[in-house]
Amino acid sequence: MEFEWNPNKSKANLKNHGVSFHEASTVFV
Repeated sequence: MEFEWNPNKSKANLKNHGVSFHEASTVFV
């Protein structure tokens, strides 16, 4: 599975959901 890094989306997800992209991506490994 490929992940595309988007710093703006990462900040928005952290603000809206309290979960960073890095942390969320670990559920797929």
